[in-house]
Amino acid sequence: MNDNRDVRLERMLRSRQEEAASPDLAERIILRARKIPQRQSISLWRFLRDLCVEFHLPKPAYVLAGALALGMVVGLSTPSEDPSAPSGNDAQGVFAADEDLL
Repeated sequence: MNDNRDVRLERMLRSRQEEAASPDLAERIILRARKIPQRQSISLWRFLRDLCVEFHLPKPAYVLAGALALGMVVGLSTPSEDPSAPSGNDAQGVFAADEDLL
């Protein structure tokens, strides 16, 4: 019975009519392929830049500089718990306490 099915399938495949491809088929494929964006390898820096643009964030260098400045302000304004350290929040007092160790 399997042989009968194979023979029928062969006859059906041979009796089918093939349509000729349209003459502008290759041109249509090329035009449609041009519209599809291609994948590119993205560097880390470009990924971060695109991420900032997507979320409307400032440039990463500005964020880093702002974080460093904020860290210095917080670090210098934090009161010292060492009783021998000079009182006050000025930068000279904070750095003067470290000179004793040298």
